[in-house]
Amino acid sequence: MEFPQATFHSSPSGSRADATAWELHHGYKRGRLVRIRHGVYLPAEQWLSVNGWERYALTTASLAIRGESPVFCRETGLLLWGVKLAGLPQAVEYLTSHRDQLGRAAPPRLYGNRDAVEKLGKQLAPDLSMLPTGFRDAKRLGTSAGRWSVVSDRLGLRLRVQELDGLLSDTIHRLPFRDAVVVLDQLLPKESMAHEPAYQASVHHKPAAAYMRSVEHLAGLCSSLPKIAQRERMSAALAFADSRSESVGESLSRAVIAELGFEVPELQFRVMGQFGEVARTDFYWRQRKLVGEFDGRIKYTRARELSGKSIEQVVAEEKAREDRIRALGYGVVRWEWDELMQPGRLATKLLRAGVPRVPQNSYRPKRGLPAQI
Repeated sequence: MEFPQATFHSSPSGSRADATAWELHHGYKRGRLVRIRHGVYLPAEQWLSVNGWERYALTTASLAIRGESPVFCRETGLLLWGVKLAGLPQAVEYLTSHRDQLGRAAPPRLYGNRDAVEKLGKQLAPDLSMLPTGFRDAKRLGTSAGRWSVVSDRLGLRLRVQELDGLLSDTIHRLPFRDAVVVLDQLLPKESMAHEPAYQASVHHKPAAAYMRSVEHLAGLCSSLPKIAQRERMSAALAFADSRSESVGESLSRAVIAELGFEVPELQFRVMGQFGEVARTDFYWRQRKLVGEFDGRIKYTRARELSGKSIEQVVAEEKAREDRIRALGYGVVRWEWDELMQPGRLATKLLRAGVPRVPQNSYRPKRGLPAQI
């Protein structure tokens, strides 16, 4: 979870009886402040200037402003552990031992003066069509005591998080198949890290691969789940997971391709020419001599940051790279994030490119909705 720079404002009591609380409420009503939760505010400009993931991080962090944070769980906990998700969660999830507090809270009332905030938003982003919504709190049953925590040096806050094995056992089987694959692909040790010792310290001091777990370890967590349906969901995603996947987009692509009934491609295929390697591609269908490439915005942004080149230069080099691949007799099919979000469009593109279908009697992953709470 990446925390942007931000300045939280709060009053000790949250009651309008004290002067500080009254000033904050007045700023909220004038549209200068956004109320993240009762008694906790952010400058409207800061809230509008960050993206959805950063707003989610700030909403999570706001629970530590007026005291010790709760123990975060499920998707919120995964993000705090450093695991990326396929989609932005709609609620900040944390544990409570009080059964009468379980469930989702009402949506926050972010804006005390929508007209003023909308005017500010238009100044910051002229193409802003609507004000961003906030995130609900969702309380889940569990112990609220926890020794694991993440420290945000930027915000000066400590956020408690559920220990990883319990978090994984409670979360993965609830996710749709494709979302579970995205998580599990990241958890499996990469080949270069397969022999690293198991991590035993706290999250705050963890190395980059602190959340990684072996297939055997994850299978053990799966077998300990109490219900058959839970074990089946986690087992199906674990059987499909592949440590060679290098991004959320690649993991999600594989899962969606399988759900659509297409042959699952090979990963990280090296295209060889007369003088050595020409390119390493995201996907490959050997039967069709067809290369697949996921074009994510992060892919180009990261390439630009590493090379110091402009987006236009990076795109031009990618086009030249594709030309070299095609010159060796390979077909190339590309897709973007929007097509993953609309699988019908992706299916049409894959069919036109000649991606083979799997036999109808072969295994296909179930799309399945998350388990109901």
